[in-house]
Amino acid sequence: MRLEHLHTLARLWRIPAGTRDGLEAFQAQKLRSVVGWAAATVPYYRDLFRRAQIRPEDVRAVTDLAALPVTAAADYRTQPPVETLSRRARPEALVPRPTSGSSGRPFVIRRTVWEDHLLNQFRWRAYRSFGLRARHRRATVGLHSRGHRRGSLAGRVRQAFGIYRELPVDSLAPAPEVLRTLAALQPDAIVSYPSVLAHLASLLPPDGEPPVCPRLVVTGGEALVPFRRERIAAGFGAPVFDLYGAHEANVVAWECPAGGGYHVCDDNVALEVLRDGRPAQVGERGEVVITALHCYAMPFVRYGLGDVARRGPTPCPCGQPFSTLGAVEGRMHDYFRMPDGSLLHPDTLVVPIMETDAAWFDRYRLTQERPDRILLEVLPFHRPSPERLSHLGRIAAERLPPAVSFRVEVVDRLEPEAAGKFRFCRSLVDSPLDAIDWSRL
Repeated sequence: MRLEHLHTLARLWRIPAGTRDGLEAFQAQKLRSVVGWAAATVPYYRDLFRRAQIRPEDVRAVTDLAALPVTAAADYRTQPPVETLSRRARPEALVPRPTSGSSGRPFVIRRTVWEDHLLNQFRWRAYRSFGLRARHRRATVGLHSRGHRRGSLAGRVRQAFGIYRELPVDSLAPAPEVLRTLAALQPDAIVSYPSVLAHLASLLPPDGEPPVCPRLVVTGGEALVPFRRERIAAGFGAPVFDLYGAHEANVVAWECPAGGGYHVCDDNVALEVLRDGRPAQVGERGEVVITALHCYAMPFVRYGLGDVARRGPTPCPCGQPFSTLGAVEGRMHDYFRMPDGSLLHPDTLVVPIMETDAAWFDRYRLTQERPDRILLEVLPFHRPSPERLSHLGRIAAERLPPAVSFRVEVVDRLEPEAAGKFRFCRSLVDSPLDAIDWSRL
């Protein structure tokens, strides 16, 4: 499918200056291509289309997707890889993208190197709209333990020529150490989770020149709530822009630089916002469902991300042709306050567990019940052995203070909160997120 990707690459940077009709025509063309490919080469989708009694050629536009059921990560994880990968893909040549899951469901996405590079172009286009240029250096405060793109040939070439140069910083390092690293690097942009950036910003001096002075800050990976945006902007003295992404498609939407919502990446995803199974109207909240338009090795057709968003107007009032979203209610993290007053990011526990022992997880939730007690609830695909449960305990013991106990509980169901969100890392000790009224965002 390299010709398809080259065609997309040739159009990608011109679309923001085009018309809504042109963007919809491009989206419909890519939708027909990926749906036809999925039905013809992926056993899972061949069977899904057959059960729904719909032909792939009947899908001509986003509205036609309503004839298909909504899929989810659990549907993929219960299938062997041979069922969800294209028969024309070489599994050994695919790039794995493991994720802890925005809805508490761990998952591994696989795509070709071409697809990986193409999807990154959408991210760089969003960065450019925020004001980041190819010569600018960006520090990514995140998790860089596996599969980091700087290890690829294209990534090394880009780094060598200083094009969108990325400076990795470990988000799980102690916060003062992260700030010292950023001060030494003095990047043009800092990219990280809102929870991490807000915590770092709270440690910066309230008066005087901050030790690190970026041109801008980009958040992603979690829902950006108002109090964290304000704290980040005040601490770093820089504008804050949010990017809504998903491992399945990379960029889903990005904040309109003119304000007032998010541009949906309509040339990368066919996005639906569903309320009780029907398309949400402007201003209504609903479930985010995407069809990835450029993922052929492992297609995602009408795939529920587990997030909630408010549908915005189309096109964006700023003049660009993209449809829009209002507030996005996705993944949210609390820091865990330890008995000695220090803060622990839950990824300290989640990441090593997901990387080594999550094959039997369907869904999980990590809860700090007290300063000295953390509970991991797991809804399993199958009953784990005592050895597996003991292994989780050893992982936690290596990373928690001795005074903090860790307990694993295998459960029959895990329900979202009353507002429809699923916060899979939550503190009952100290959570400013509990005070948020999402209906007013």
